[in-house]
Amino acid sequence: MKETYTLYGTVVTGGRIVENGAVAVENGTILYAGAREQAPVTGEVEDLTGLYILPGFIDIHCHAGGEVWCYEDPRAVAAYQLQHGTTGLCCTLYRDLGINGILTAQERIKAAMQDSPSILGVHLEGPYLNPKYGAKPSEDPITADPKEYMPLLETGIVRHVTFAPEVEGTDRFLADLLRHGIVGSIGHSEASPEAVRRAADGGAQCVTHLFDATGASISPTRWDGTIETDFNAAALLCDDLYYEIICDSRGVHVRRELLQLTKKLVGASRIIGITDACGGPGGDGDVNFEDGELNGSKLTMDQVAKNFYAAGFSLPEIAMVTAGNAAKLLGIYGETGSLERGKRADIVALEGDFTVKRVYKA
Repeated sequence: MKETYTLYGTVVTGGRIVENGAVAVENGTILYAGAREQAPVTGEVEDLTGLYILPGFIDIHCHAGGEVWCYEDPRAVAAYQLQHGTTGLCCTLYRDLGINGILTAQERIKAAMQDSPSILGVHLEGPYLNPKYGAKPSEDPITADPKEYMPLLETGIVRHVTFAPEVEGTDRFLADLLRHGIVGSIGHSEASPEAVRRAADGGAQCVTHLFDATGASISPTRWDGTIETDFNAAALLCDDLYYEIICDSRGVHVRRELLQLTKKLVGASRIIGITDACGGPGGDGDVNFEDGELNGSKLTMDQVAKNFYAAGFSLPEIAMVTAGNAAKLLGIYGETGSLERGKRADIVALEGDFTVKRVYKA
């Protein structure tokens, strides 16, 4: 892919929309992003007038691309998602692979990272999840055991890990994640408000797919006509967390009212759009069902952006929820996640209906 070029179009940068904008790239690094009349011209000029030019999408929670799972063929998944504008991808491995299966998949992903630069690393969804929310009780470990989980953390490619704070031993598990420079995300949980706060105070930074695979620690409710404080409400009360949202077109995963409530409470700057894309055939639109039960999505990040727009998010907010916030969570915002001088030229150009027309990966 060419490394020195200039793009003309509608540029989303610095929290604003530059209608007659330009992005100049030199040797794969952004030299300028802003008004066209002030832009330097480098390399070949591409006139993308009528297209939106945004930072390439970053998907921190993606199991698959098309029908292929990350644990099977991460290169194919990365190539598929790149076509849909995803220039940064965390390959998600679910707990059902088992410890040995996760280790094998990590080695496969580590090898793929050598020639698939859009793969940023691995997201482990488990193994320490509440068995009531997406894992069979007979398979779920009772305690987070360092002898079991340390090999998973020592491969050097794990970026973030989802765990349920109510699982015994996860306080130490979170401390070990932080010691390895890995983001702790809480989810698949019915943790009490006290356990959620303990995890946040202990260094957890993110909530995995808010409003999905969660419940309340007290069930049924203690008094008829009232509701208990569930995991989601407790998480939204925390000040410094990011919140993953699966924004499908029909509000199946997250009802539109709950999305609006989340935005009202925490702002677009704390929301991270994800696909939670699953492999295999089937699916109903951008939602995935397995044996009649909801099981992730068939989303791609361009569709995620379109769905956020339909839900009332502005283009600058979409740039945040599909790129900038994820980059900040992963600690790579100094390198990518926005169109700014000195950052990698990870760029997507979209039509007005969010169809991807060009993808540029540094």
